[in-house]
Amino acid sequence: MLNILIRLLVFLSALWLVRRILAFLFGPGRRQVNPPSPNATADLSKKMVKDPICGMYMDSRLAVRMETKQETLYFCSDECQRRFLQQSSGD
Repeated sequence: MLNILIRLLVFLSALWLVRRILAFLFGPGRRQVNPPSPNATADLSKKMVKDPICGMYMDSRLAVRMETKQETLYFCSDECQRRFLQQSSGD
């Protein structure tokens, strides 16, 4: 029984040593996540917007933007913008 415990202890020590060597060579195993800065939450250009035609959500920086008198509309493509203009002119 003592022999098995000694072997287990040696095995666990070897695993710990290998882990320490790998952490030294390749960096720590856990990455630190930096909290977002206060300015990042105030930046409205990085918000998700919804296309009024197809309902797709996308980053506002990648969307096709159209200004109206009442609001700013965002579309996923020129095709959705064209369909919106056809629907609004048909009313």
